[in-house]
Formats: sequence, structure tokens, C-alpha cells
Amino acid sequence: MKEEKKEPPEKKKEKLNLEITELFLVKSKWDRTFFAEIVRDKTEDGKTINRGSVVVNEGKIWSAGETQDELGYYLDDICTMKLDFGLHDNEGVSSKIAEEKYFHN
Repeated sequence: MKEEKKEPPEKKKEKLNLEITELFLVKSKWDRTFFAEIVRDKTEDGKTINRGSVVVNEGKIWSAGETQDELGYYLDDICTMKLDFGLHDNEGVSSKIAEEKYFHN
């Protein structure tokens, strides 16, 4: 006679509370590299959009692109303009929104 194996009742699987963040590198001239965060969203018409941000020195740079490559290109260029060509060195025009100062490019 064959013994039947009794398996324990199935346990409820607990959902893990994880948030996954994708990181990539943004590079400016002269071999300065910064970590950036990428977020993928869908537009109302179902098109994928890639948004990214990188903290550079005293500020944060945001951009968006249709592809990850396009986003990386934009962030690389903005970092180069900021660090190598003095973007924001001129006081220019800024606004205060929610207690934060925003510079208008």
C-alpha cells in the first residue's frame, strides 16, 4: 500500500512592498559622471515616455524622451551645458513656486 503524502495547506503569499528604481549614468565632458534615475510612463494615447532626473552639484536636472537613448542624450547635453558652459550662471529670470526658486531657461 502506497503512503499518501499530506501537503500542508497553501499559505497566502505575502505581497512584497518593493519599489524598483532604474539607475543609469549621465556623463559630462572631462569624465564627470552622475547617477540618474529613470521612470517609464505611458501617455494617454499609450505611447511610452521615459523621464529622468539627475542631481548635479546644487540642483536637479529633469528631462524626458521617447526612448531611453534619447533621454540619455538630453540629460548628457544638459549636464554639459550646466557644468562646462555655465548654464544658470546668469541670474536671469526665476519664479518662486511652493517655496522653491525655479530658473526659467
